[in-house]
Amino acid sequence: MELSPQKKILFLYPYGYWRANPICVSLIERCQSDNLSFDLFCPTASHCLGEGKEIAEWVWFVRRIIPSAIKQSFRRPWKSKTIWESVVQFFRLKGLIHQNYYSLIVTCDATGLSLLSQMKLPQKIPVVYLSFHILFRSELRTANERALARNENALLSSISLAMSQDETRMRLLSKELDLSQELFDCIAVAPEERFPFPPKISTNTPRKMVLYCGNLEKWNVEEILEKVARNIPPEFYLRVHTHFKPPNQLLNKIRYLEKRNQLHFTFDFHDERGLVDLIDESYIGLAPYFPQPSSWMVNQTLFHIGKASTKIAYYCSRKKPVITTPLPSLQEALSKYPFGVALTDWADIGSAIAQIDSSYSLFSENAYRYYQGELNPTLGLNQFWEKTKALIPKTSA
Repeated sequence: MELSPQKKILFLYPYGYWRANPICVSLIERCQSDNLSFDLFCPTASHCLGEGKEIAEWVWFVRRIIPSAIKQSFRRPWKSKTIWESVVQFFRLKGLIHQNYYSLIVTCDATGLSLLSQMKLPQKIPVVYLSFHILFRSELRTANERALARNENALLSSISLAMSQDETRMRLLSKELDLSQELFDCIAVAPEERFPFPPKISTNTPRKMVLYCGNLEKWNVEEILEKVARNIPPEFYLRVHTHFKPPNQLLNKIRYLEKRNQLHFTFDFHDERGLVDLIDESYIGLAPYFPQPSSWMVNQTLFHIGKASTKIAYYCSRKKPVITTPLPSLQEALSKYPFGVALTDWADIGSAIAQIDSSYSLFSENAYRYYQGELNPTLGLNQFWEKTKALIPKTSA
């Protein structure tokens, strides 16, 4: 028996830059390595793969598609073309699904399931569900969030295999969605070891880089940026790198701090090789997390971040000590593998840096032990991918 050659796998990724998610990168690589045909639909045309098309405005597909598109076209007329192109792509994809074009669908989070629910997914198509953000029902506030939850619920019966990051998050998600824990594999959101380490990791440079790499939001670095920048010791410097240009008010603050030589700022898309090179240049990695009640994506799901922290996984995979926040799941990891310092007051970052600097080799070794002991996803991904392929219909040779 061989895998059916006439159908494709559909990857439906509801966020802008799937290459920033190491789990998605690894699954796509395995799909390519096995020569399986697939399409990847995502919100940015340049990041779609196969015959995948851009669905840039799918956040409004949560409730009523055409009325929402009309409403948004009036609100933002300069984006009308993109909005209606997204509507066309949505219905095109729905048509392909109902024409039996795909044998398996891989998607993530409530948004991905909601999109499939709006397409009236045929029950016979198995769905592989990757969980990165848990939509806790106690946090629903708006009509769109309640619709998102309803649509997520509507498609739960189609889930044949699911992924969470660790046992705690898996139990929380299983309880929230009333899904059997037997459906889940637990795999940290972490990169695989693809790249050798530099010949020599120098710790004797005149000024050593303290790196923050990721989104600039209130739930991570935005609120503490000025405090961190002004308390970095003179023999270190702060590097802030993000994929997206920040809003003007935040950008002005960053440029002011940059002008005063208190940080170095860059924004650009990095593939995994570029991200690893950047981390290899650093001395310490920053991974602050501050749960925000205003958003379901970064409230309880962030409080239970655990092994869903891509930043910590990347830093530890490259032997970099970490300064983070004292959330319980992170404190637990730090107590078992002392790979960094958890700060309550980020004005104390100087003392945290000094503590790490005084025993750098030990912190670095512990970071890598944590990665190898609990974060390295390769074995789990190999098993998960075999389970995924087993869901694809077979045909006689």
